[in-house]
Amino acid sequence: MLSDLFDQTQLQMAQSECVYQRTYVFADLGIQVFSNHESLLMALDQYYKSYIDQAHASQYLELYLIEQAVLGEELGWLEVPREAGKTGRKEGYLDAWSGARWIKKFKTGLTLLQSCQTPTVVGPCMANLAQVVNFINNQCLNHYLSQSYELGHASAFTRNGKVTAIAAGSGGGKSTLILRCLENTARDFITNDRLLFKRVGERVHAVGIAKLPRVNPGTLLNSERLQHILPPERQQALRELSKAELWSLEEKYDVQIEDEYGVGRVATDGALAHLVMLDWSLDSTEPTQLLPVDLSAEAEEIDGLRKRPGPFYQNQTGEFCTDLNELAPLSQYCQTLAPVKVYRLIGQIDFDRAFELLESL
Repeated sequence: MLSDLFDQTQLQMAQSECVYQRTYVFADLGIQVFSNHESLLMALDQYYKSYIDQAHASQYLELYLIEQAVLGEELGWLEVPREAGKTGRKEGYLDAWSGARWIKKFKTGLTLLQSCQTPTVVGPCMANLAQVVNFINNQCLNHYLSQSYELGHASAFTRNGKVTAIAAGSGGGKSTLILRCLENTARDFITNDRLLFKRVGERVHAVGIAKLPRVNPGTLLNSERLQHILPPERQQALRELSKAELWSLEEKYDVQIEDEYGVGRVATDGALAHLVMLDWSLDSTEPTQLLPVDLSAEAEEIDGLRKRPGPFYQNQTGEFCTDLNELAPLSQYCQTLAPVKVYRLIGQIDFDRAFELLESL
């Protein structure tokens, strides 16, 4: 079925041509990235500048990036189901040999091999760096999920080893709020989008996936620190938009933490102490408030934290998830988070007031 993709022998030959190498360390996992394209690794160095050989990892994984033309477009890819409210054909998959699965990104043409031994990206990698980053990050996700960590859709910062997570759906404001929180220099960035956590006795250990804040221009426009990322002419055009128009605008920019907030402002893990669910609204006239949540009686309040592992998830034995729609039970999240103080941030969207409220935690 996969004759138009690499077979294992062809794949090994292509991997042998990947003579350029980097190592990135994410908490206790080191990923050694090999490529046939040195400029691609230089671009990754910029994204992962906080994770280059920063520590000794307890485990290392080899990953390959093969820059070449698009392949496999004509195959009968199985559709990967999308989350509620999202439409369009995003990605498909086909199982290959034992312990390996091909995933196809329809928009960019990248073809990705998920495998415990040699995860590989094939195609126009340089032109699609964000998807390459996501693939690398998915290997970290698999590493911790296989150790019984839960996956949360959340950003997070740490202060004195204690982690505060901020959870919301896409467009809920968690990226903007996490950047606002970093104005306190005692706080260090952990993640923008994925947080893994596991209960260990009466504490919860949290590990961040290395995903930089990716924000809309309204966030940059309203930050003296970050305005410079927008060209002056773009700033002028954006100032003519209403608050609602700015909020809904889809025009993403990465914010490199070390460049904007200083070297040493990125951490990888810590003890999860607080979880804040964003339940505020652009249309609300109520004041911004932080309300405690009793998980024993209000479990549904953290439903927005749950996240599907997706088609890349593969446990340590090489098995893939059979139901791509499956979410871990809410009760499982509540049990894991029992030692954590949980809150809802409600009322109108006010990042300055939210900053003040989170300072009190």
